[in-house]
Formats: sequence, structure tokens, C-alpha cells
Amino acid sequence: MKTILKLSIVVFSIFLLIENKAVCQMPAAISIEPANATVYDEITLTFDPEEACFLSGSLVGFPYVAMHSGITINGNQWQNVIGFDATGANGQSPILTLNADDTYSIIFIPFEFYGFAPGANVTQICAVFNNGSNWNEDGRDFESGGVNCIDFFIPILPGTPPVIPYLQAIEPDNGDQGASLNVQIFCLNTHFQEDTTTAWLNNDSEIININSIYAVNDTLISAQLSIPGDALSDFWHVNIYNSIDDTVTLLNGFFINDTTTFIPPMPPAISIYPPDATVFDNITLTFDTKLSCPEGDLFNADSVMMHSGVTINGEVWLNAIYFDSLGVNGQAPKLTYNGDSTWSIAFLPSAFYGIDPGVNVEAINCVFNGGNWLAGEGKDFDDEGNCVDFYIPLTLVTDVSVYEINTVNLFPNPVKDNLHIRSNEPIKSIAVYSSLGIANFKETEVNSTFYTIKTTDLSDGIYVVQIQFTSGDLNTYKILKK
Repeated sequence: MKTILKLSIVVFSIFLLIENKAVCQMPAAISIEPANATVYDEITLTFDPEEACFLSGSLVGFPYVAMHSGITINGNQWQNVIGFDATGANGQSPILTLNADDTYSIIFIPFEFYGFAPGANVTQICAVFNNGSNWNEDGRDFESGGVNCIDFFIPILPGTPPVIPYLQAIEPDNGDQGASLNVQIFCLNTHFQEDTTTAWLNNDSEIININSIYAVNDTLISAQLSIPGDALSDFWHVNIYNSIDDTVTLLNGFFINDTTTFIPPMPPAISIYPPDATVFDNITLTFDTKLSCPEGDLFNADSVMMHSGVTINGEVWLNAIYFDSLGVNGQAPKLTYNGDSTWSIAFLPSAFYGIDPGVNVEAINCVFNGGNWLAGEGKDFDDEGNCVDFYIPLTLVTDVSVYEINTVNLFPNPVKDNLHIRSNEPIKSIAVYSSLGIANFKETEVNSTFYTIKTTDLSDGIYVVQIQFTSGDLNTYKILKK
């Protein structure tokens, strides 16, 4: 009898161990309210830095912290990632505010924040925390039974999706003033009926009625829309009404493009040359520290870096290049001091941000810092004197054929002793710069489509090769010396 009892205890203990491993436990540094929340509920997520593990430095005592996070879908972790310096699918910032007990909290609806498909099997929020600027300080979970730092995996219930319509398709892809659109709207468990369903667009100050509604079934409607020629160039939401579900606003929407030639004014702290440049032109962007927000914050800076992206079809901060990383072409986002209050950077935006020929880039979005976010920053002023991101207007592309990209091969890459450069257009000059912007090689009279650079004496690392063609075009490329 004693043997049977002991065996039962062992089996039961093994079962408990398996169960504990199968179910993700709430990390000690994290709490969620309500405790039984689903991904469709509004939750308050609280982070306690005193209970957290860190790799670089503790987050205790910071005025706020930022959450770098994603979700686990069908067992696949870190899906639909929202960066600590980005915004969620609903436009919400991932910043946690300081509580009286020195913990930090954020209130959000996971479904809206991560923008996953309704009904997806989401079981965890994956997260790490930092100081909102970089990873000099961080907050992570402790490895089970150990002292090593790992990501947070925060359990949450999948739940049942509410009645949430969303845009399934728009034909054409976006809205133009005066254009006609066919809008497909999809929704689970609703009551669309052709005679009782209505739909309309709205932004913050205006409403546009949709011309006709055709209810295919209770989950899909097709709406015909004629956009007025004087509609505001803005982000518009679609609203649907029926007597059973009442009014529901779609989470996603679309941008109505302004087809006039109006270009927003250049920020006072910014100038670009040439002034009518497109994303496919070589430009010199100059930033005046005296005219930026906060006032004069970077005036005595030792260096200035650009943290930037672009606006395409009304969507801002696309193709972002971080201040401490390199552009797609390998160019560092470092500005050069002009001897006064200004700093400049010369670059080809299409190559720097990785823009395909013919894409209409409307603006460069950027902020500046002194090499990190603790050394000061430079932003634009809004109408009320607050600091906001810079939106630097560009002239839109009108002729795609003008902007064909030069075909250039640099080989071998990585390189050891000799770098060979072959181009389909004659090369005028070549320069090689280190990642810090120091010139290691210059040749001003190449006048050939083929050239070889001896790289034996270069230290190992990443270098930028700047090539100017006889046509005047200037491109940059990244190589690795090993």
C-alpha cells in the first residue's frame, strides 16, 4: 500500500511539473488588470523595474519607460512587433507612465494596438522595456530558477472577437480627390442588409456620404464612393450603421490624396538644396540648431545625428533609419558642422531610404539628437510652441523614366585587398569614408566605368563608398572590410 501511495505521488508531481511548463506564468515584474483579460479588452499593464532583470542598467527612477513588444500567435512568438520608438496599429504610443509606487503602467487594447486579424489565437504579449530612447537601461524577466535575463512572455486570453468591421479592399488602392472608389468592407457576426445598412466617411471635421451600398451577405458589403474634388487631404475613417449593431467605426481607413500642387511650407530650422528636389535628387539638408525645439538645445552640441523616415501616400515615418544605424546605402546619418549654428548632410534620399523608382515620397520625417537622446534633441515648433517632428516637403515625381538608378557593382564584398567597381555609366570621382565620416580614400579624376581601390591598409569594419558619375549623380554604397 505504501509503494502504491509513493508511486501516485511521483506521478502526480510529474503531472504538475508538465502542467506548470505548459502554462505561461505571470512574470513577477508584470501585472495585468483585469486579471482574466482577453486581447479584446482594455487592459492596464503594470511593470515594476525593482522586480526586473536588466542587461545594461536598471530602469528604477526614470520619468517614464517604453515598451518594445509583440504577440504570440499559434505558438509563434514576437509577431506584429511594435518598436519602443514606434506607434501601435491604432496610433498609440508604447510609453508607460510613472505611478506613485514607482511602477509604470500603460492602458491599451491589445487587438487595436497590435492590429492582428480578428479571431487570431493570441496567447501572450512578448515584451522588453527601455528608457524610451535607447537600450542603455532595460527591463526584462528572470530566467526560471536562474539569474539570466530573458524576454517577458505575458499570458493573456485569446477571447472572442467583438463585432469589428474592417476594410478588406479598396479599388484603386487609395483615394484621390474627384475619384470613384469601390470599397469592400468585411465584418464577422453583423447584420448587414442592403436596405437598412448605411455607410459614410469622416475625418475630424467633415463627413462624406457613400453613394451606394450592396450587401453581399451578412459579412461583406460593397460600397461605391465618389470623393468630392474639394475633400480634405486627410486620413478618413469608414463608419457603418444598421439598426441592430448601431454605428461602428472601422479601425482602419484610407488617405484621400490632395491632387493639387500645394506643398507644405519648409520648417524654419530646415533648408534643402536644390529647393525643388525630389527623393531621387542629391540634396544637401541643413539644420539650424538656433531655430529648433527645445530652443537652442543642440546649439553647443559636439555632433548632430538624424533620426528619420519618409512620408508615402500620407503614411509617415516609413523606411525609418535610426540615428545610430546606417542607411540602406550604408551612409551614416551624421551631419557636418558648418562653423555657425547649422549642420548639414548631403545624401540621395532614394538610396538612403531604399525607395524604388517612381514612388511618390511627399516628405522626409526627422528629428535630430546630439549622438544620443540624452545629449539634446532638435525638433520643429507647432503653432502652440510645442516640439513636434520635422516634416520636410519634397517635390513629387512626375516622370518615372528620369529616375532610373545607375547599375553599379562593387566586388568582392566583403573585401580584403582590392575592391573592384564596375558601372554602366562613366565614373567621375570616388571617395571611401569610415562609418564615422573620416575620408580614407579619394580619387577626383576617374573618368572610367571600371576602377580598383587597394584596401589592404584599411582596418576591418564598415565603409561607405561615394561615387559621383559624369552626369553629376552622386550615389553611396556600403562595403565590409575583413
